[in-house]
Amino acid sequence: MSAAATSLVATLLAGPSLAQSAPDAASATPPAAAASPAPAADAGGDIIVTAQRREESLSKVPLSISAFNSEALKTRVVTHEQDLQSLVPGLVVKSGQNQNQVSFTLRGQTLDAFSGASPAVLTYLNEVPFSGGNSATAFYDFSSIQALKGPQGTLFGRNATGGAVLYQSTLPGNDFGGYLTVRGGERKLRQVEGAVDIPLISDRLVVRLAGDYQAQNGYVHNLLAGGTLGDTDNKSGRITVVAKPTDSIKNVTVFEYSHFGGSEAGSELYSYYKMGQSNNGFALTTTLDTVYGHGFFPGVGDGPPGPGTFPGAVAGYYAWQKAHPYDIYYSYDLPHSSHNYFLSNTTTINLDDHTTFKNIFGYQSSFSRTPGILSGSPFASLDLYNTTGAFAGPPGGEVFRNKSWSEEAQIQGTLANDRLKYIIGGFYNDAKKVEGIPVIVGGDLATPLGQVLYHTRGTDNSKALYAQATYDFSDYVQGLSLTAGGRYTWEEVGETAFPDHVFAPNFPHELKNLQAPSWNVNIQWQFNSHNQIYFAQRGSFRAGNFNGAVVPYNLVNFFKNEYTHDFEVGYKFNGMVGRRRAHFNIAAYDQIVHNAQHSLYAVVAGAPSAFTVNVPEATIKGIEVDGDIQATDWLQVGFAGAYTHAKYTKGLVDLSAQTGVPGYTIPFDSYPDSPKLSGSLFADFKLPVPSEVGDVHLRADSFSQSSSYFSNNNFSITPDTKIKGYTTVQLRLSWNEIMGTKFSAGVYVKNLTNKLYYASGYVEGNSGGFNTVIVGEPRTVAGELSVKF
Repeated sequence: MSAAATSLVATLLAGPSLAQSAPDAASATPPAAAASPAPAADAGGDIIVTAQRREESLSKVPLSISAFNSEALKTRVVTHEQDLQSLVPGLVVKSGQNQNQVSFTLRGQTLDAFSGASPAVLTYLNEVPFSGGNSATAFYDFSSIQALKGPQGTLFGRNATGGAVLYQSTLPGNDFGGYLTVRGGERKLRQVEGAVDIPLISDRLVVRLAGDYQAQNGYVHNLLAGGTLGDTDNKSGRITVVAKPTDSIKNVTVFEYSHFGGSEAGSELYSYYKMGQSNNGFALTTTLDTVYGHGFFPGVGDGPPGPGTFPGAVAGYYAWQKAHPYDIYYSYDLPHSSHNYFLSNTTTINLDDHTTFKNIFGYQSSFSRTPGILSGSPFASLDLYNTTGAFAGPPGGEVFRNKSWSEEAQIQGTLANDRLKYIIGGFYNDAKKVEGIPVIVGGDLATPLGQVLYHTRGTDNSKALYAQATYDFSDYVQGLSLTAGGRYTWEEVGETAFPDHVFAPNFPHELKNLQAPSWNVNIQWQFNSHNQIYFAQRGSFRAGNFNGAVVPYNLVNFFKNEYTHDFEVGYKFNGMVGRRRAHFNIAAYDQIVHNAQHSLYAVVAGAPSAFTVNVPEATIKGIEVDGDIQATDWLQVGFAGAYTHAKYTKGLVDLSAQTGVPGYTIPFDSYPDSPKLSGSLFADFKLPVPSEVGDVHLRADSFSQSSSYFSNNNFSITPDTKIKGYTTVQLRLSWNEIMGTKFSAGVYVKNLTNKLYYASGYVEGNSGGFNTVIVGEPRTVAGELSVKF
């Protein structure tokens, strides 16, 4: 990049810039998206959110929320989950072994791979709990996305300790119309996205058809097998039908089918442990170096590039990988295949002027096959295939099958001259999952003992009753209100082994009944129309479960419920500063977690295994802030940031039962997936062109985060798992309503400075003697053309 370009970017970002939710949310919604009955923004330019299961202005909700409408998602070029991390400081989008397995982390609440735990941050599509089956979401034609921070569970269908991410697909309007967007760019990017509204019976029966196709080559080159890793080839279609047989009854049915192809991103070797190495008195697992680093076996380790070899063996490859982060030596390609069916049906009946009944039904069925080379290298230390049976031969792959259906009924209403707002409901969810995880230890060196298959069937049945009420005390103190709510959940979890499961002889059918409460108490003072302060105290839990990736000696593969409670205080402003529209939000919180669910990786009975344990206590304290101002008629600037201080306050875990060694303990000493600092900046310039030419904007966005760990035990059994912090910059030039037409165009560049960074890490140090990472996307230039009709 030229010095002049670098100077321009620095100038754009030097002022009081940055932005999160409110500024983007207040942007005008395109006609195709405005058809949604939930307005994009209120009269004060504030986004409408549904965090309390009813439509409210963002600045009036006493919770920490980031929210974005369809125009903001388009402007920020949000096309998959990983893009959300730069929109919501404090949010970590964590990839597993590949780019398709993603989970969210908020306020230090995360999900460890191979843990068997449920996500700490749950996603919802049209108010239905969404579990896409270890694959990406079809990310298109959303009217809004909301990120709710902190313990959840009182109002939403499943319990979560970190937060919730709500996706809302766009509903059809009453007029024929739609949009079509085409994108193209580097690495053969091809994307076609569009939707059309079809009114069959005006105001009574309307349909929206939407679809998306995305394809792009990956940016990691496989120099051994050829081709690239991280390719995308995704197709999705969605039909939405809105029926209003009467003025008081509305039914919305959404059906979506998605297929995800391409290839896995492929993890790269990030660190490994040498023979005899220890860390703070803990002997380290050195399998990779022992087998492939010293020529103990003919034909492996040092040699010409090929399966199981590399000049200089492990040390040589490690040095080469550091010097070539966008190249890799994999013995074979890693094709990804996944599909997902989703159905939601929502019926709303206005019983009278003060009471509404709502029923939400959801169904999902998904399949995913994800191959992997766990060592991130040509050395066949741990690969996801076997040599016999249903998972035979490379590329093989983990197989996940998920089916889930849910039913929720609720009554919302007002009493006492609308001073009291209430919601009462019940929820039921039945989920089944089948996991087949083949592992071959040593590749061509493997004996029958090197063939490992984890093959289990899990069940999860959840039932809950909940109620929440808000009372307005404005008759006594203007703008003062109190909210109190509670939920009680009964959960039954089970695990069964298939006959070919590696631990099948010692793995009986297991069933556990669990239960726990969740609650929310909130005091809110809207002391004038522009300013609010609030205090919230919440509690929730994450249900225990079984981990099929470890042998159940005396059922030690069962882990208990995780419990959490927090305290949050916040201030929100939505008004004018010097005759300029501005927003400002700040929240500070203190969260305590007991029996935190985390994983340890080890070799058990010759098989790489994952112990999911309950860490006694963790605390997370933090501050979140965002703001924006329309500084001039032609410039809007904004900022957002998060400070997160997460640590294990009681981190010593007793593994005597799991290991059979009395008094054997492991310290949890590094909190994973929680950078201490993260933030974003933006500046949006409206260029001075005649109105008949159109509307031309130049927007600059930057995102930064500090270093973080991706293991729980960096200072004991899995060192060298720290990822450096980084900053990325994005520019977008858009020309809307070109020459008065319905056409718009834009060009954008992601990672403008071509910063090398690592998106996430994968810890295998204690079971394989290595750790891997997924490298972030390099500089990418693309353009788009869209039309509304």
